[in-house]
Amino acid sequence: MTTTLTASPATAPAVPIALADFRSLLTDLRADCVRGRQVAVAETARSLPDPVAVTRAGHLLRTIGEIDAALLRIDDGSYGSCVHCGSPIPTERLVVRPFAAGCVTCQEGAR
Repeated sequence: MTTTLTASPATAPAVPIALADFRSLLTDLRADCVRGRQVAVAETARSLPDPVAVTRAGHLLRTIGEIDAALLRIDDGSYGSCVHCGSPIPTERLVVRPFAAGCVTCQEGAR
């Protein structure tokens, strides 16, 4: 059985997206982040560390953690629901940011 998420009819036509597609997208994004972090870490190992590379390596590590958390939410069946309020995260948001943990309202309140 394939589980799907659909876009809210109020915002767009319903477009089913299989969780397997999100898992594949997240896995590819994670691999890209790991490669990018390896490059950034290599750049920081020079005699004069590049502060931009250090910052980038930190951001990529945080993103890898967010992706890992999203993959765990797929496994436990909570993917697509806001971790703060439990409301559904719009599919459009997940397409743009597949590792989003919260709805826009909760994420804006967390800033």
